[in-house]
Amino acid sequence: MRGPGPRLRALAAPYDWRTALVVAMNAGAAAEVLVAVGLARAGVLAVPPPTLLAVAGTWALLALWGAVRRRLTEGEALAQLCGATGMLVVEAVLVRDPTWQWVCAVVLSLVPVTGIVFRRGPRLAPLTAVVVAGQVVIAFHRDEGAALGLFSVSALVLASLVPVVIIGVLARAVRAMQAETALQARTDVLTGLLNRRGMGEAAGALLSGAARRAEVVGVVLADVDGFKAVNDTWGHAVGDEVLVATASALREDVRAGDLVVRLGGEELAVIGAWKDDHAVAAAAERLRAAVEQQRAPGLPPVTVSIGTATAPAGEVAGAEETEGGSASDVLSRLIDRADQALYEAKRAGRNCVRHSSGAAGAPSQRGAPGPRIGA
Repeated sequence: MRGPGPRLRALAAPYDWRTALVVAMNAGAAAEVLVAVGLARAGVLAVPPPTLLAVAGTWALLALWGAVRRRLTEGEALAQLCGATGMLVVEAVLVRDPTWQWVCAVVLSLVPVTGIVFRRGPRLAPLTAVVVAGQVVIAFHRDEGAALGLFSVSALVLASLVPVVIIGVLARAVRAMQAETALQARTDVLTGLLNRRGMGEAAGALLSGAARRAEVVGVVLADVDGFKAVNDTWGHAVGDEVLVATASALREDVRAGDLVVRLGGEELAVIGAWKDDHAVAAAAERLRAAVEQQRAPGLPPVTVSIGTATAPAGEVAGAEETEGGSASDVLSRLIDRADQALYEAKRAGRNCVRHSSGAAGAPSQRGAPGPRIGA
């Protein structure tokens, strides 16, 4: 059964809060101009009501554009904000009322502030320049002398630039905090490796790339040998250092694009796409040897037992679609297969590699057995 089409899904999607902000600003402007229509009909403003109705309609169209789109792109947002700038200048020119003109000039100051949520750094400068130019036009259309006009321009420019600078600095700080929070949410604090959540977020791109290149997806699951004995003999602080050193050894030996994950406890995994099962087996053996050969001052010798599992990327991606699971769910099932092979490596004496059924080649027998204490 086919799901709803892209257009229906777009209509059902939640509003982007930045787009909602622009929609609210444009809708509010339309409402204000409709108030001005009433003032014009009462003779308070010397402007033909049909002109103001046309202006209100334009504001309403800008609001409707954002309301339908629900999530404006950066380019669309820039077009809307430039349109809002133009509309405010037009209003100030059409309505020759000093109070109305001043209101339009002040509201213009909000345009670059709103633009901060869509554009960053130097890319905000053109929009700010357009707003300042609009304020200059409004200032010199007021019935003021030259000196008062220059003072109005300086006040309006200051009113535009100060909020942009202040809010820009605050926005940068908030984005930095959000980036740090997002990083902490998807990485393991101790080792700096991805956690399960981070694996799930990165797995989609890995699977699609592997399917496109007709490669196999492989899981290389490593477990530190005798880790309980390390904690009991050397202490948990040393145990943490052993995990960090092991994670470092794995990370230095993998390729760009491979996912290195701490699944929990002393279990670490490398997930990637390889040409075939033999390449996965060779990669697992290299990782085992890299850990065995590392020598960290003050730490006991470390070895790992490794289990691997592989599946054609197309098969994994197909299972994701037909079973309705996420990429993380699909990989979790592959990890379960690698875990069974890992148990075989532990039973075989540790510090060796075993492959799940379906992996090419005979099980690896390389590597000296580790100490038969703990897990």
